[in-house]
This record gives sequence, C-alpha cells and structure tokens, in this order.
Amino acid sequence: MLFKPQNFEETALQHWEEMIALKLSMRPIFLKGNGELLHTRVAIQLLGIEDNEYEAQEYIYAITNKGINWTLLFDNMPKLISPQKRTEIVNILQIHQVNPLSINRFMAFFAGKQLLPLMNSPYRDHFAQTLRKWLEFLEQRFPRLQSNLMQRILLDFVKWSNHYFPEWLQESPFEVEMPKIFWYGPAKESEVYFLYFLYLFGCDIVVVEPNGEDIFTSYGIQDFPTKQLATTTEVFDFPYDKPIRVQTITSRASEQVSQQLYTNPALNYPWKYADYETRTRILNTTYDELFILSDAQLYLRDGFTDEDDTVYLPVLFAKIEGVSLNRQDYVTKIKYLHDQKTTYTATTFPLLPLQKGNMQFHMRDASTNGQLDIEKMIRLSVWPFKNLQLGAQRNVARTIIRLIESGYIQLLPQESKKKYETYLFGQLLLIPDEVIRLYQQFDYSYLNPTFLVFKEEESGQMQRQDAILLMFLSMLGFDVIICSPGGSLSIEHFIAGELLDTHRLEKISFDEKLSDVLHVQIAQGEPERKLDLKTMFRRISKKLK
Repeated sequence: MLFKPQNFEETALQHWEEMIALKLSMRPIFLKGNGELLHTRVAIQLLGIEDNEYEAQEYIYAITNKGINWTLLFDNMPKLISPQKRTEIVNILQIHQVNPLSINRFMAFFAGKQLLPLMNSPYRDHFAQTLRKWLEFLEQRFPRLQSNLMQRILLDFVKWSNHYFPEWLQESPFEVEMPKIFWYGPAKESEVYFLYFLYLFGCDIVVVEPNGEDIFTSYGIQDFPTKQLATTTEVFDFPYDKPIRVQTITSRASEQVSQQLYTNPALNYPWKYADYETRTRILNTTYDELFILSDAQLYLRDGFTDEDDTVYLPVLFAKIEGVSLNRQDYVTKIKYLHDQKTTYTATTFPLLPLQKGNMQFHMRDASTNGQLDIEKMIRLSVWPFKNLQLGAQRNVARTIIRLIESGYIQLLPQESKKKYETYLFGQLLLIPDEVIRLYQQFDYSYLNPTFLVFKEEESGQMQRQDAILLMFLSMLGFDVIICSPGGSLSIEHFIAGELLDTHRLEKISFDEKLSDVLHVQIAQGEPERKLDLKTMFRRISKKLK
C-alpha cells in the first residue's frame, strides 16, 4: 500500500490540535483504492511562543497529555547500533566511494543486508518509495551521496528506523493511525533528516521551537509547514509534569504593559539589555572630556545604540602619558576615578598570571568541528564565570571568541595560529574574581566598570597577558584607562593598530606613586570638576533634544 499524505491547513474553525487527535478515517481527506491511500497529515513547526514562558509550558503540557499517542522523539533516542549493522553500512559506503552506486542499487544493498524495517510487511513498497525520495533529497545536499557526513546520517537512520517503525506498527496499522511525532527544542543534522523522512512517510509531526530557530531550512528543507508565533524565548526544560509555577493575572498584565511600554528603544530601564550581546566602540576624546565621560551613563554617550539582540557600548580605552603641570587638577581627576565603587585599580604587573595548564584539551572540549562553541564553553569544568546569569555567561563566551578571531592581540614571530588561539583562550580563563564581580553588577546602559592601571616605574613591565585582559575588558564594556606618568610604553607592544586613545601631558615624571597621588590634599572649594560635569550634561541634554 502506498500512502499519499496531504497537509492539513488550519482554518478559523479547524485547528491542528483537534485534527491530530482524530484517526485517519475521520479527517477531511481519506480516500482508499487501487493500492493507495490519500489521507490528511498534520505537520507543523511552531517557531516561538504565543504569550510568555508560563503560558507556553502550560500549552505544551496540555497538548502532550490529552490522550494522544505521542512519540516524544527528542527524548532519549537510541544511541547504540549493533556492530554487525555498523560494519555492513561502512562496507556499503566504501563500495560506493570506489564505484558510486545509483540510488536504486544503494537501496538494494541496504535491503539485501537487512538494514531496513518493514521489508516483510504490507508497507514495504511505501517505505522503499519514501526512502528513494529521501535519498534523492540528500543527493541534492551531498552530490552523488559522497560526503563524510553520510556515514553518520545513515547509521542514525538505520538505528532509529529499526527501533521505531516495528514499535509503531505493533500499536496500530498505519492506515488506521499514523505515528504522531512530537519534537521539542534543538536538533542535530541527522535528527532533522530523520524527521524529514518521517514527514515524507506520512507521519503526523509537530515541532516546537520556543527560541524561533527553524531547524529545517538550515539543512535545505524548504517544504515543511511552519508557523511564526508572536514572540520568542530561550528553550526551557520540557514540561513532563504539570508546571508548578503559575503566573497570576496581575503579573501577566504587568508583563504585557512592560512589553508595550519598553519596546520604545529610546526608553531606558534597569537590565533592559541583560541578555544582549555587547559590542563596543572606542571613543576618541580630549583629555578633559575623558574624565567627564567616565562619569556619564553609557546610554548618554555618543554612539550608544542597539540592534536586534546586540547593544553597542561607547567605551573609553585610553592612555595618559606624563602628568599635568596643574598638579591639583591631575590629582583630582585620578582620585575621582580611583574612588568610584565600580573601579578596579592595578599598580603591579603582570595583571594576569601565565596559564600553566594544558589548554588544548579544554579548547577541544569547548569546540564543535574545530570552532569554539558558546554552549560547550559555559559547561567547561574550568569555566570561571559560572556564577553569572546565563545571558551574561553567553556574552562573555562570545566576546572571548571575538577577541580570539579579531587579531587585536599580535602574533609572536614563529607563533602558529593554533598555538596563538590556545594561548588567548587559556589566559582568558584566569580573569580575576574581583573583575568578574564588577561585570556581574554591570547594567549595560548605565555606569560601566572602570579598570584603572597606574603604571609606577618600579612596578614592573606590562606583559602580553595584560594586553589580553585589558583588550577583553574593553570589548566587554569596561572603561580601561592606563596612567603612565613616566610615559613608557605599556601594552602597545602587544596590540595591533591604533586602538589606544593616547593623551600626552606636559611633564614626564618617573617618581610618581599612586599612594602619594591619593594622599595629596585637594584644595577646598575646588569647583572645576563639578562645573565641567554640569556643562557636559547640559550639552548632552541639548543633543538628545
């Protein structure tokens, strides 16, 4: 018997949730004759959620617990295949590698080695026809089916089809009830292809992706029915049990008001950008403006903007060489920076110790196909940012990847790219706890943390790992200010291009110590800084208007 599935299209009166509960014979299309069955198939991919996470959990729990005989395919799919079947598949692929097989001969080899289910059932022809369509699709993806990925795809296909189809057939003849497949969350490539085989076979398939990620189109599948819902959220744990959290009407109304009110990008509120990726823009300022802007909230600085899920932060990445002849002014500025609660001050070097562990294995564990993987990074045992919110951890991981790929830190002579990347990766896992705690308090649109370096001539030279730390913090959203009263080079040896915004003052002084600067008595009634700040914010207000 050959099945000819026809996709169900929702109407105002008929919804897929009601249709999928019906047996095939009760659906709008059910025509049987001449060895064929024309039937209605329910297939839909739901991208996002309709309302909020509470409602989405309730909805998923309800539809998967309403008496429908679902197969929760995403849950605990078989991982093992018999050594004999594995060997047979590998042998067929080796023959195909040497003398490419046609799709018909390919299928004949698989059937002859008893690698396919349903070959001794009334559904043999339909399974074979579906397999042919599926392989023709794969041949478009992988010309002549010549790809290293084919072994993984076919191993999984044989493993899963031989596990599930006999079980489904035991439950009901397919002309009475097709398997009902529910998939939730991310899917690997071979899993997507297996889902597509089941779709071609005629199964009912419902895919739910709360984060809005289309799992089919990225693998070349364009014909799977998809519905975009109102909003998206991160993939939450599947609700096997009735959700224990219930949102009150008042809470839901408050959330809806917030969504309506805060969609205006010009309106700022606490932690608006908590789950955003940060990208920074280095401000080119005058010397006086450097200190004035250090006191300004980020959303008031020129260049602050957001696009999609990225917020662009205008930051200070500056170096002050020498000291001012106006000693009082210089002391006031440095002391003000140092005394801020969100300032980390360093006077001894190196700022970071050298990584002594072998990072090759950790970097391998944090990678997929040779590329660093954000989700794997944050699961590493040596990941130092585990106490941060998940959105902040992902942002840190993205920033590490961007720094490694940026080329901002110069390669050493004879240093290979792999060694360079491993070195940067290892150093960035040694970020001091005090700095991590500052980042934990950082609300991206308000005051940002400052990393203040006061380079005393007797405190040692800054090292390459120091340049890595400061460059990373700048890319994360910190203001980085290096004071070098002696005017000597610091991280310029190690960073590429003109990244530092450098200000050279009138006098070079080799004897300055931060402790001495901080103990200088500031004259009473010093009005200059307050007047400057008022003037600056007046100007900023005019700009915003």
